Amino acid sequence: MRKIGMLCMSVLAAVLVLAACNSNDGASDTKADAKKEQTDSKQATAVKKDVKQMQDELATVEKDIAAKNDADVKNSAAAMHKHWLAFENNVRDLYPLLYTDVEKYETPIFYMSKRDKLDYAELATNAASLKTSLEAVASAKETKAKTSEVLDKAVDNYSKYVVEQTAAFVGDTKIFADAVKAGDTAKAKEYYSKARVYYERIEPIAESFGDLDPKLDARINDVDDQTEWTGFHRIEKALWQDNLLAGMDKYADQLVTDSLALQAEVGKLKLEPKPMVAGAMELLNEAATTKITGEEEAYSHTDLVDLAANVEGSKVVYQAIIPALNANDKDLTQQIDDAFVKMEDTLEKYNTDGNYVSYDKLTPEQIREISNQLSHLSELMAQTGKIF
Repeated sequence: MRKIGMLCMSVLAAVLVLAACNSNDGASDTKADAKKEQTDSKQATAVKKDVKQMQDELATVEKDIAAKNDADVKNSAAAMHKHWLAFENNVRDLYPLLYTDVEKYETPIFYMSKRDKLDYAELATNAASLKTSLEAVASAKETKAKTSEVLDKAVDNYSKYVVEQTAAFVGDTKIFADAVKAGDTAKAKEYYSKARVYYERIEPIAESFGDLDPKLDARINDVDDQTEWTGFHRIEKALWQDNLLAGMDKYADQLVTDSLALQAEVGKLKLEPKPMVAGAMELLNEAATTKITGEEEAYSHTDLVDLAANVEGSKVVYQAIIPALNANDKDLTQQIDDAFVKMEDTLEKYNTDGNYVSYDKLTPEQIREISNQLSHLSELMAQTGKIF
C-alpha cells in the first residue's frame, strides 16, 4: 500500500512537472510569436521608411528625365539603385509579389541610364510604372498564404506574361514581314531582332506546340530538306548573307500565319508550376550549351539578343515563384537573385545604346564566362524543385 501511494505521488509529481513544462512551452511559443510579430512590424516600418525615401529619389529621376539631362539621370538613377539594393531583401521577405513589380521597372531604369545614348521615352515609361509599384508597397500589408495558393498565383502571373509577350511577338512579326515584302532591308533587320526578343522569352512554351517551333525557328541544319525550311532563320540568311529579299514574300506570309497559330495555342494553354520552372531551367541550360556556340544566329550574329531574352524570360519565372521559394529556402532565393544580377551585369557590358555587339566579336574567354554563368543559373533553378 505504501509502494502504491509512493507510485501515485511520483506519477502526480511527473504530471505536474510535465504540465509545468507544457505551460512553459506554450508561454515560449507565445513569446516567440510575439517576438516574430514585433520583428516583422519593425521590418515593415523600416520598409515603409525606405520606400518613402525611394519615392523621393524617383521624383528626382523623373525630373532629370523630363529635363533630358544625361549626367543627372545617370547620377540620380545610380543613387536610387544603390538604395534599392540596400533594402530590397526586406521587401522580398514581406511583400514578394510587390517586390517583383518594383524589380520589373527599377532594374531597366538603372541599366538604361548607364548607356551612352539614353532612350528618354522608355525611361519615362518605366519611371511611371515604378512610381505605381512603389505606391503599392507603401500601402501594403503583409499577408500569409499557403504554398499551393502562392504557386497558383505564380502560374496565373506567368500565364499573363506569356499572353502579353505572344501578342507583342505577333505584332512585331507582322511589321517584320511587311518590311521584308516591301524590300525595306534596314527595317527588316531592325524588327528581326525586336520580334525575336519576345519569342526567345517564351521559347519553352512555343516548343510545347508540336511543329510550330520548327516552322518558326528552325536553323538550316535542323531540316532534312532545305526546300521545306521556313521561319525567321530562312529570312535571316536572305537579309545578312544573300543580301537579297526577292522570293521572301511567301516565307514572310508563312511567318505571320505561324505566329498567329502560336497565339491561338497560347490562348488555350493551361500551365502547371513544375513544368513552368522546368522550362525556365531548360531555357538557361540550352542557352549555355547550344546557343552559346553562335549557331542560332549564324548570319546576323545577334546571338546576345537571344541570350539576354532567354535570361529575361527565365527571370520572370523565378520572380513568379519567389513567394513560395521564400517560405522554403530564403538562402536559395538570395543565391538566384545574385546570379541573375551577375548575369545581367555581364550581358550589359556588351550593350551599347541598346544594341548588343555582334556575337562574332566576342573572345573565347568572354563566351566561356557567359556560358558558365548561364549554367550556374540553370543549376540554381533546378534546386527550386523543393517547393513543389
